[in-house]
Amino acid sequence: MPDFLPQPTDLAFLTPEGNERPAAPGHIARREERSATNWIAIIRLFDGTEIPCNIKDISKSGAKLGVPETYELPPSFMLKIVGRDFVLRVTLAWRRGNYAGVRIDRIAKLPQSEEKKASAATPTQDYHSIGSRRGHSFGD
Repeated sequence: MPDFLPQPTDLAFLTPEGNERPAAPGHIARREERSATNWIAIIRLFDGTEIPCNIKDISKSGAKLGVPETYELPPSFMLKIVGRDFVLRVTLAWRRGNYAGVRIDRIAKLPQSEEKKASAATPTQDYHSIGSRRGHSFGD
C-alpha cells in the first residue's frame, strides 16, 4: 500500500484539536489486515440454496464478498471456496450494493471425496527408469 494512504490500523478519527475520538456508530474496526483475492466461492444457505460469489479480500476474521444485490442474504450462512477442502460458517456484518462483509465464525475441513481417495490409493507410475539401462551385459 502506498505510504500516503492510511493503514487500516491507523484509521483513528481525529478531532480538530488532534485528540482521538471513538469511531462513528456502526463502524467496526478490523482486527487484521485483509489480503486482496479474487477467489470463486459458493454461498450455501441452510435451506440448500447455492449462490455464486467472489471473495474480494480476506483476513483471519472476515472477508468481503462480491455477490449480486438481487440475492438476499440471511444473517449467517456457509461459504465454500472452490478448489479448497474447507468450508466457512460466516455471519453477515454489512451489505452495500453488490458487496457484503462477513465475519468468519468457524472453519470446518471437508471430508475427502471418494474420487480423491481412489486416486490417492492407485500407485503412481515410476518414470525414473525411462532412458536408463536395465543392467544387460552386452559382452557375454
